[in-house]
Formats: sequence, C-alpha cells, structure tokens
Amino acid sequence: MLKALNVCLEVDGPGDSEENATLHLLREVSFNLPPAHLVAIVGPSGCGKTTLLKVITGILQQTSGELLWGGRDLSEEEDLHPGDLGYVPQFSVAYDLLTVEESIASAMVLRTQLAQTEDFIPALDHILEVTGLTHLSDRQVKVLSGGQKRRLGLALELVTDPCLLLCDEVTSGLDPKSEREITDLLRVLSRGHPKRVVVNVTHSLASLDAYDSVMVMYQGVLTYHGPPQAMMHYFAAEHPEEIYLKLTERKAGDWHESWEKHRDTYYQRHGFDGARVLSEDEAAAKKSAGPSRTSVREERAVAKPELVAPLEAEELPPVEMPSMMTQLFELLRRRWTIFRRDKAQVWLHLAMLLGFPLLVVIFALDGIKPLRALSTHQDENVVFEMQRQAQHQIEQLNAGSLVSGLIMLQVVLVTLMASNNAAREIASERLILEREKLGGLNPLAYVGSKVIFLGVFVLAQSLWMGFFVDTVVGGLPGDLIIKLALLVLASAAMTSVCLGISALSKTPEKATILCIYLVGFQLPLSGAVLTLPDWLENWVQPLIAAFWSWSGSLTSMRSTAFYDAVRQVTATDMVSPTIAGFVLFVHVLVGLGMAFVGVQRSQWDS
Repeated sequence: MLKALNVCLEVDGPGDSEENATLHLLREVSFNLPPAHLVAIVGPSGCGKTTLLKVITGILQQTSGELLWGGRDLSEEEDLHPGDLGYVPQFSVAYDLLTVEESIASAMVLRTQLAQTEDFIPALDHILEVTGLTHLSDRQVKVLSGGQKRRLGLALELVTDPCLLLCDEVTSGLDPKSEREITDLLRVLSRGHPKRVVVNVTHSLASLDAYDSVMVMYQGVLTYHGPPQAMMHYFAAEHPEEIYLKLTERKAGDWHESWEKHRDTYYQRHGFDGARVLSEDEAAAKKSAGPSRTSVREERAVAKPELVAPLEAEELPPVEMPSMMTQLFELLRRRWTIFRRDKAQVWLHLAMLLGFPLLVVIFALDGIKPLRALSTHQDENVVFEMQRQAQHQIEQLNAGSLVSGLIMLQVVLVTLMASNNAAREIASERLILEREKLGGLNPLAYVGSKVIFLGVFVLAQSLWMGFFVDTVVGGLPGDLIIKLALLVLASAAMTSVCLGISALSKTPEKATILCIYLVGFQLPLSGAVLTLPDWLENWVQPLIAAFWSWSGSLTSMRSTAFYDAVRQVTATDMVSPTIAGFVLFVHVLVGLGMAFVGVQRSQWDS
C-alpha cells in the first residue's frame, strides 16, 4: 500500500522578491494506492508529474508531508529495499552495444544472487517472455524501436520482481499501437505480484481505460484522482484532450480546493476508498452510507474482475543483493564487452598507442647523433670542453634542449591519451548509472571497475611510450625504470583526475572540454618552456602533473653530463624522482576521491 499525506516540495526560486523566493513544486499531494493497482499520473508539462515520481523513489526528498509504504514512513525510516523498487526512466535504459539478453542478464547479476544458480536461465527466459522480448533477445539495443526499448526498460526492473514499479514517460512518443501495447503490459505487470503498485507518468490521455485510477496534476497540485470513467464527468469534458484546456480555466489552488471538497464523494460513488477498490466486507459495512456502493463494486467486478485488489498480500522476502566483488567483476566484464564492440574506439586507441610514440621519435631524429656524441664524454671532460670549445657548448645546449623536450613531449602525449580515456567514461553513462544505483549498485564497485579498466590503458600507453622511444633513440639518459614509473604515474594522475571531472560533470561534453583545458595547460605551466614568476610558480606547479613527471625524469640524469646540459636551458627548479612520484600519487588519490564523490552524488537532471 502506497500512501501520500499532504506531500509538499519547495525549492528556492530564481528571484530575490518574496513572491519568487520559494517555488512550490508539489503542494499538499495526498493519495492512496492499494496492491495490484495501475495508476496513471497525467497533466501538462511542468505540472509536477516527474517530480512526484522522484519523491516516491527517494531521488528527491519532500519538504513536508508523509510518504508511507505498508504503513512505514519512508522519509523517517529506511528507504525501500532496492529489490522492492523498480524505476524506469524515459531514456538511457541500457547500453547500445549490448544485446537485449545481455542487458537483462547483466542486470540480474548486478541486482540478484541468481547468477551462480540453476534458476538464472529460467528466470531470464521468463522476463523475456513476459515483456515480449524473446524474439529480440539477440538484437543489440541500438537497433530497437522506441516501444521495444521501453519494454527492455521494464524488463531490466523486473529482475528483482519489485512490488513498486515507477515508470517515467514510458509510453510517450510512441505510435498509438505501441502505446497501447506498453499500457497493456503495465496492466499485466500490475497483476503479476500480490503487492505490486505500478505508477506511470504520461502526457498522453489515450488508453486511460486500461488504468485502475488516474491522477491529474496541475502546477504542483493534485486536481483529480479516481477512476478514468469518472474523470470526464468531473472536468465536464466530452473528450480527454479537453482536460488540459479545462485546467487553464481556473487557478491551481482553486482546482485543489475543489478536489479536496469533492474527493470523498467521488471515492464513495465509484467504489474507491482513497483510490482503493473496496473489499466485499468493507463495501457491506458501508452499505448504509450509500445504497449504490455495493452495486457499483459488483458491476466493476463483473466487467473487469481483475480490478478487484487482493484482500491479503503475501509477504515476500526482499531479494538478496550480490556482493560488491560480484558487481565489480560484472561491471568490468560488461565494460570490456562494450569496448571491444566499439570499433571506432578500438581503432582510436590503437592509433594513439602506435602513433604518439612515433611522433616523439620524429622530433628526436635530428638530435640522435649529438646525443650519442655527448654521451661519450665524462662529466669532467664535458665541463672542460665547455670551457675550451664554443662548438661543444652549442652541442651541449642543443642536447639539453632535445632531452628536455623529448621527456616533456612524452609526458604531454601520455596525459593527452589519459584525458581521452577518462573524460567521458562516467559522464556519458550517467543516467544508466543513476538507475543502477537506485537498484542497489555499490558506488565503490562501480569506481573500482573503472580504475581497473582504465588502469590497463595507463600501463599499456605509458610503458609502450617509454620503451619504444628509448629503444629507437638508442637509450635516453637517466634511469629507464624511474622514467617509466614517472610516465605511468603521470598517466594515472591525469586519468584519475579526468575520471573525477567526468563523475562530477553534468554532461559528457562539459567533462570533455574541462579535460582538454587541463591537458592544454600542462606544457605552458610546467616550466619546461617558459619559467613562471616565483610568486606564481609555487601555487601552480603542484597542480601540474606534467611538471612532476618531467622534472623527476630529468633529475634521474643527475649523474650524467646531460643533467648539466638540461640545467643550461631551463631555470625551473628540479625535484627528486621520489618527491615527484609522491606528488603524482597524491594526484591519483585526489582524482579517485573526486570520482567516488561524483558517483555518489545524484544527477538525475543531467
């Protein structure tokens, strides 16, 4: 039993005046929905339909009033168990490159413990059959029609057999035939569980005869709630399409007061008690209050016996959620499947992996000979030669510039690849993530799967960059292990920070732009080309990952002549590899912290 008592939702308004200081998104909304009930919430755009649905799900918290499920106040006690709640948004229900069967199977693994049992396949087949998707099981989501995607959205929520199924515009934008099919499916689903309540938000006023009751919202207030047959009489309309026009003829407050005044009469006249079909005993007990009470119920029962709600609903235990590790491995398996099927991304990553190291080598070709020549001198000889021969000094300056430039180019290209890997990783699937979080997905498992997935690219791209360049050039000065480690840490730092930006951003486009800016400032603010003023350097350099990787790599050459050559071409203070590695590790931790916070935040409005 779902019950709302004077539910209100207020938010700060856009203006400073007292009139615009507060916006009333919902005002004193009250209703009562019994088990095995299908209700439609209709009304013009911006009337509060989706807002009411989000309050019921717990996505938004009402500012006053009570929302009860089985007599339990959801605002004061624990929310519904993830297995008891199903929420079907209008869009972004599944990944385009997965098949219908894969999408449902993945949802079952993430939300139930059926994966390792013999009931897994029968349960999967049952969901496909109930939602009419059996013949589409091997098709990818991207080729489904609008109506088929709505069926898939319902199927994804049925994996836990929820007792409260909330649907946001799942029939909107469909042709009349598809809309009727989805509405009939909702009706079947509302009868498929002894305690299930199905709520569907819709703009459409077609197929209302399939609903047990209809709520009409207008400017945040409930103007009508009752059987669809009586709605036309209440609004004095000849056709359903006239109702929205009728609403504009009176103020929202007047409609609300009118409904509060006539609600009990309508409930009694049509055999409803708080929008609940009365039991036989209740109808008999209230027979004296209205002679037509029992006859109305009998008429409804004869015409549509399935409208009579069950008197007693069996208490079913909640579905047990899988472990965090089970969710992590399923998320990782699913992500690799999607990546392998995205041919454009695969080729892009291969192009960067092979092309960027070649780009570094091209810039090094003219400098390989002086590099090798300079490397034959000992430190003392180099200093002596620098004092005696101007030509040798020029070669040393060229060598210093070349070494510094090659190291920085490697670092910048590695950070560019890292940004490309992570910028859209979370932001592009935000709505799917929000739906899965509502279904019990552990945010730590989600972030962990992204860390492992992106970690493979971090290691592959940075290690190949360092090995390839060092091999072709003939051995850059300095400790190769240290340079590789700092390249890996630079890539990891940029990856984690961009992942954090992706998690905190409202759109993938915004995340991409911010990450591009972040990479773009790596070179000019690192101090490798131009030295920053001292007062600014201390503030900026801690935030620039490229500086620490570049600086630490150059310092690893301290025992060679190249270090003195590099010092001749840059006035930026160098740091030890240990300090550089520590700072980059802090960058990684900060980025992962941003990602975890961003994943936990609710961003349904993105």
